[in-house]
Amino acid sequence: MEQTTAQTWDLTSLYDGTSQSVELKAFIAELRHTLEQAAGQLESYRQMEKSDGDALLEVIDQFQTALLGWEQLDDFAICAYAENVADQASIALMDESAALKASLASLQIGLDQAFAEFPDAEWQAFTAAGCVQELSFYLNERRQMVKDRLPVELERVISALSVNGLSGWEQQHELVLTKLRVSLELDGKRQDVSIGQALNEAVNGKDRESRLQAVRAVDEVCETHAETVAAILNRVAGSRLAIYEQRGWDNKLKEMLEHNRIQEASIDAMLTAIDGNRDLYRAYIERKLKVAGLEQASWSDLETPVFSLSDKVDFAAVKTAISKQFHQFSDKLGNFADRAFDQDWIEAENRPGKAEGGFCASMPVAKESRIFLTYRDTYQDLVTLAHELGHAYHNYILHDEPALAQQKGVSVAETASTFMENLVLDAVIDQTQDESGRLAMLEMKIRDGLKYVVSVPNMFRFEKKFYEQRASGMISAEQIKTLIAEVENDIYGGLVEELALHKWMFIGHFYDAEKAFYNIPYTIGYLFSNGVYEQAKQQPGGFPERYDALLRDSGKMTVEQLGEYYLEADITQVAFWRDAQKSLTSAIEEYLELTEKH
Repeated sequence: MEQTTAQTWDLTSLYDGTSQSVELKAFIAELRHTLEQAAGQLESYRQMEKSDGDALLEVIDQFQTALLGWEQLDDFAICAYAENVADQASIALMDESAALKASLASLQIGLDQAFAEFPDAEWQAFTAAGCVQELSFYLNERRQMVKDRLPVELERVISALSVNGLSGWEQQHELVLTKLRVSLELDGKRQDVSIGQALNEAVNGKDRESRLQAVRAVDEVCETHAETVAAILNRVAGSRLAIYEQRGWDNKLKEMLEHNRIQEASIDAMLTAIDGNRDLYRAYIERKLKVAGLEQASWSDLETPVFSLSDKVDFAAVKTAISKQFHQFSDKLGNFADRAFDQDWIEAENRPGKAEGGFCASMPVAKESRIFLTYRDTYQDLVTLAHELGHAYHNYILHDEPALAQQKGVSVAETASTFMENLVLDAVIDQTQDESGRLAMLEMKIRDGLKYVVSVPNMFRFEKKFYEQRASGMISAEQIKTLIAEVENDIYGGLVEELALHKWMFIGHFYDAEKAFYNIPYTIGYLFSNGVYEQAKQQPGGFPERYDALLRDSGKMTVEQLGEYYLEADITQVAFWRDAQKSLTSAIEEYLELTEKH
């Protein structure tokens, strides 16, 4: 009998009973106890007359235990909800996780203050000790952050007020967005659908007429609610700017740079390198629209494929393809992928009741991961699965590190996922001899790439302009649309008539309470990973070991340090970021050559 590949994951191997697990409840109780114990030990430490490294290390160890426990609980709750959105117990789990996160954040603030109060000479000796050395990057980073912030009591006040301030506005945006309904005619019936469903119809609808109807229906609904959402965006930015002003921060990008462990000079170099290929990216857009026979275009036409693949790829074939490509890179990577499939870490079944989207969840206590997506037998799903397995492999490498050394910057979180995506997609392209099929695969690669080198940088430029103007007062919905039009027309001008002028309303990253300028990390991560990928192609000998070491140190180095140490590259210079676009620009050049006759 032929063995089938399971398309459902196993959460019960982590906690039997899933969201209602008795074992999980005991785990939560132990986690709560650990946090209380750590808070008590920190209070005792703070009352000592002088700094005691051993006592502080004991609190740090407790904090690390609590941090890993909370990360596993939070991701497990998300998994339980995603596999069944009607599961009320999983929603309760997420609420418990949020409460524990607040306790963890409070403990972090107290620890940060303890780090800052340590005398310099004693601090250097403390962080140089063997048992602390692996944590020194994180500890020094937190110590410096405290020095750049207000006294701990005021930072606690900011954190407390954010529940009804910055975080409250983020929740309000999500509430407004989830209640919006767009009226569309689907399958011959008029239906009210969510913004997400309508946007999907605008790109993937059965024909262009239905897609344009979805585009205009979304615009109509968004226009009706634009001032409400504009007020929320103003409050998010206003709250953040007020905090920055109290801290004495002149640079509005400071928090984003901290979160990404990157210098502004590196981002400037990256954007300069992207602009250097702007003519090529615009040439691709122009060719794509010509091949589609469009003289007047909407933003959705940029997303909709011109060439389509008639072939389907079943899940068993996906397992074979991914395993083969991963093993060709390294047996360690291939064996890891085999384990993920064989031990049922992947939830891919196409069934009702699941959440939309895809993600990878880390279970650092169990030293495992879980991957979620809905597999519909398409090559895009194949690429998505390779991407999420990349995240899981990154987790696998980091799970042997101390908790604080696992805390990677936002941007390098995409290093392994984009790498694996390239590994698999390029292999499929190379094996596709049929010209139409090859163009479809190239189009997929290019479409995904342009999202990171065109769309996201545009949103970053818009957000910078918005924050600059918001410092002088409230900005109306009409003014926001004008700002969007300015940055979008910089590349789409003359090619796209109907711009997505309301995209600021439904891109959730603009409203994120914890991460400022949360769009641009995806471009940093995409191109940094592509830079790594280019070196892997040029220097295959011994690279897998170097690659694993890079991933292992992603929680212990800045992006600049990773580039210098592992890639011998200075990422503050344009050259690195220019080379990082080669995989994308080569695909565009081939696409232009193959479509010349069209």
